[in-house]
Amino acid sequence: MAAAIARKVRTRQDLHSTPVFERDMNDMAARDLYEQLLLNSIRSGSNPNAKEEVEVYDGYVEPSYDPVKGTSVAAGHRQAIQEIYKERDVIIRTLRSSEEHCELSAFDRLLRETEFYTGVREWKGASARGQRSRLYRHASREDEDDSTGFDMMHLTETPSYIRGKLRPYQIEGVNWLLGLFSRGVNGILADEMGLGKTFQTIATIAYLKFTVGMPGPHLVVCPKSVMGNWCREFKHWCPGLSVYKFHASSDIRSSIIKAHLQPTDRIKYDVIVSTFEMVLDELNLFKRIAWQYLIVDEAHKLKNEEGRAHTALDSLQTSHRLIITGTPLQNNLKELWALLHFLAPRLFNDSESFDTWFDTTSGQQDANVMSNLHKILAPLMIRRLKADVNTGIPPKKEIYVSCQLSKKQREWYINVLAKDAEVLNKAGGSAASLTNVMMSLRKVINHPYLMDGGEEGPPFVTDEKLVRTSGKMIILDKLLHRLGADVQGRHKVLIFSQFTSMLNILEDYCNMRGFMYCRIDGNTSGYDRDSQMASFNSPTSDYFIFLLSTRAGGLGINLQAANHVILYDSDWNPQMDLQAQDRAHRIGQKRSVRVYRFVTDGTVEEKMYRRALKKLYLDAMVVQQGRLQSKATNQASKEELLSMIKFGAEEIFKTRHEDVTEADIDRLLDEGETISNQLTSEAKQHVQMSLASFQLGAEEANIYDFEGVSFKTGAESRILHVRLSSPVSQAELHAQCSQHGEVIKAVLHPNLKEALIYFRSISGAMEAKAKLPYASSFASRDSPTVVSSDMITQCIGVEKLGRGHRVREPVQFFTEADVESMQKKAIKAPPLKLPKLPKFHPYQLYNVKRLMELHNTEVALMVRNWKRKYEEKGDTQKGKDGSEEEAGGGADDKVEDEDELLTEVEQEERERLLSEGFPTWTFYEYRSVVSALTSGKVDPTDYTAIAAVVGETKTVGEVRDYVVALLERGEQCIKKFALVEERIKKAKMRRATKENVFKAAKWKVETCQHPEKELTFKTRGNVALDREVFLMAYENGFKVDNTSELVRSRPQHIFNVWYQSRPDTFFRKRLHTLMKSVQREWEKPTDDGGLMPSKSRRRLEC
Repeated sequence: MAAAIARKVRTRQDLHSTPVFERDMNDMAARDLYEQLLLNSIRSGSNPNAKEEVEVYDGYVEPSYDPVKGTSVAAGHRQAIQEIYKERDVIIRTLRSSEEHCELSAFDRLLRETEFYTGVREWKGASARGQRSRLYRHASREDEDDSTGFDMMHLTETPSYIRGKLRPYQIEGVNWLLGLFSRGVNGILADEMGLGKTFQTIATIAYLKFTVGMPGPHLVVCPKSVMGNWCREFKHWCPGLSVYKFHASSDIRSSIIKAHLQPTDRIKYDVIVSTFEMVLDELNLFKRIAWQYLIVDEAHKLKNEEGRAHTALDSLQTSHRLIITGTPLQNNLKELWALLHFLAPRLFNDSESFDTWFDTTSGQQDANVMSNLHKILAPLMIRRLKADVNTGIPPKKEIYVSCQLSKKQREWYINVLAKDAEVLNKAGGSAASLTNVMMSLRKVINHPYLMDGGEEGPPFVTDEKLVRTSGKMIILDKLLHRLGADVQGRHKVLIFSQFTSMLNILEDYCNMRGFMYCRIDGNTSGYDRDSQMASFNSPTSDYFIFLLSTRAGGLGINLQAANHVILYDSDWNPQMDLQAQDRAHRIGQKRSVRVYRFVTDGTVEEKMYRRALKKLYLDAMVVQQGRLQSKATNQASKEELLSMIKFGAEEIFKTRHEDVTEADIDRLLDEGETISNQLTSEAKQHVQMSLASFQLGAEEANIYDFEGVSFKTGAESRILHVRLSSPVSQAELHAQCSQHGEVIKAVLHPNLKEALIYFRSISGAMEAKAKLPYASSFASRDSPTVVSSDMITQCIGVEKLGRGHRVREPVQFFTEADVESMQKKAIKAPPLKLPKLPKFHPYQLYNVKRLMELHNTEVALMVRNWKRKYEEKGDTQKGKDGSEEEAGGGADDKVEDEDELLTEVEQEERERLLSEGFPTWTFYEYRSVVSALTSGKVDPTDYTAIAAVVGETKTVGEVRDYVVALLERGEQCIKKFALVEERIKKAKMRRATKENVFKAAKWKVETCQHPEKELTFKTRGNVALDREVFLMAYENGFKVDNTSELVRSRPQHIFNVWYQSRPDTFFRKRLHTLMKSVQREWEKPTDDGGLMPSKSRRRLEC
């Protein structure tokens, strides 16, 4: 594998393979499998005929085993276990029917039942030792001198059949497991990641076979990614145990089952390693086998008691069950109850009661409840942390790296928040891509190239823009250059990301910089996974970086050669990030490990980080407190627990701008402890300690808040609130803003000091905010600091009337009857000519209410002027004999006699309101637009298609303006327009669903090189018929109505009676079933953490 060349990722192989090549050739009959194994050997450069070299370990002795004795021991143990289970059922029934027991509290009843169930307390004089001795009574019937009783199982040192040395705490863990086995109790091995849980389990199984004489078979169920690790660990630590990895494709699975797992009562292997999927597919086979130990590794799929995996594994015949997990609690107590229910269903049979028992508020009650919970978990779970045991592992230092958004990232971030579909579509995106806002925001934070249209091209060029356009990449580039320059340190780096598409960008970056790298994600085959781990861990290796996806690379991988871990982005589940860190910080690590967590300030990532703090607080309170060991330890306070689980923040990189210097990297702040205390205090204050539900609070879930503005409503984010330093006319302000983007309207406040600018798009508002010579901010109607549009349009404040500024007197509105009555009284006065208001139709989208107010104001002012000129003069002029002073008046009276008109602001407002309407639009054209929007056949932003529906009477530009105005103020102008909006919303949903069907179908067809031969569906039915119907519909654009006609009209079906006799509903229902199946496959969660396959960034061939 060469890092300088674009590496082709091998296709995923679901074929069976085992470590020993010679045994594979003898056992497997399938020719294609033989060729595949041979090809893998040739690729790796190994000789398939060479003898396999086994590492020599001093002190190791090949173990011996008597099969005859083992059969007797197994039969006796199985019978004794059945007796113990029956006796426990009697104990539980007797307790629950006892009046004394029923009078106890719910928790005391559970605690008492748990103590009797696990053998901690004796039952009616029958000692636990007596019960345990019966376990071996049947097995020791033939030769009591040569046997070892189950009640005497104890390990003091590492046995000779183990190729290694157990540490003291591991010996303690093995003895704890043996104690559970002797009492017939199932348990959870919950040691922290990296403490050797796999090694302890292997030592326990080896002890049972070679010391006690108890054979298998044992079943290990684990994720596919760790199957190879389990087989390697068995081979390394105890080669005397025969292990078989059961994982094969469906076409050769039957032959493998016949060769290795039948007859089911005489399996020749001690341990079978398989996956959850294999157990579900071959459940009938696994149910016929009597398993000694069922070992479930990384039991995340068991945390839903109603899930398929939980139900299937619970139905297996098992004498003992063991759950191995480093994260027994990730989200809430319901998950912990599901694990306990799997181990002891008779004891933990009611999840609701379990929730209520441990529902607390705060204070001292928390400590009491936690103490009670530990009493119940202590017999069933063991939990040790690295800080509690002497592992010899150097310390791990966690660093919170504060990043900033680049200019391009910030633009995309606001566009996604505002759901500005029009802008994004211009950039090459689609409306459907905006449905998952959270996923889009996380992609933008990582790198804008992850968004469709975020990268300029094609052609896509890998240059310095790849680094400069992302705030995280700027920090990463500086950090990697510094580590790579330290030749003596021989640093190696693990980079984890949630998105495989981000790994593509990081891979291009490594090629550009010349860094040697490896990569593992969900599509990496088991062969590539193992070979890359070996190459990276080699002391002579030149590999500097290992790229891993958090979910696929966080389990079953040992990369102790690395001493730096970079979490490029965080997982919703903090335990996934902890598992990723422990790929390097585990037993075998000789150097201190630094973990860098990249978090972008002020974004949704910061809220995810705070949410993770609270989840880890829950884990600490329930599981880590008291450590759940047999020996007593001092309980930690809440502050100590929070300081133990915090992510660090001891050293923080500060990067406030796009350009980051070496000084920024060097400047590790001393305020790390202060920041840690602040985070601890905030988490403590905000955690709502209802342990059963564990409410994380709603403030973290509000992803639409950015820079103090809520973008919950997309239209509001296009409004700019401008504060004017000097008075500016409305026309001048409109012209200034139009230079940066199309302005719908500019509303100037009567005080001439502030205004609201309504832009067509968020990009125009962003550019105006950055370049206007005024202080401005995004407006939100919910914000009390922003002047509302109603307040701006009201006729209030100071108006210019004659000389100086005066407050206009309240006007009195008149009707036509009032005006006629006044004219009759004033006989000598000329008739009053009032302006007529044109007729406004609702579909023409005029603000009729405000126009009517302005019109009535104008009429009232005209009547007031008329009355002042004629009625009042008629009253004062008594005749020709009147005084000259009264008749003439003075200079001041002339000023007051000036006509009172609408103010300049009101006149501009009326002109603007009249210009906002659409007087040339007819009712027929309005109905055409509504019909197009509610049909679901066209996108609301596809103005060309809408214009085609309207007809030739309107241009595309006119239709565009009308549709935007209709969607913005249709409810204000048209009665019952809310019903129309609801129909438009449903039409958009139908269109999005249809687009998803098209995308899913395209994805399904493009996965096959020859779909007419290879296309298959996860449904029952005739494969050939389904393939034909689906491809015909796909080529015809999924027009369901004519699919039956197309199928019947094909030449090969014209004379086929069966096809010709099928009704149209048959093909319609079949196609609907196939479309639903394909869409479920397409929406299956991916390693990216999303719900849909995302378009990968185009890769350059070097």
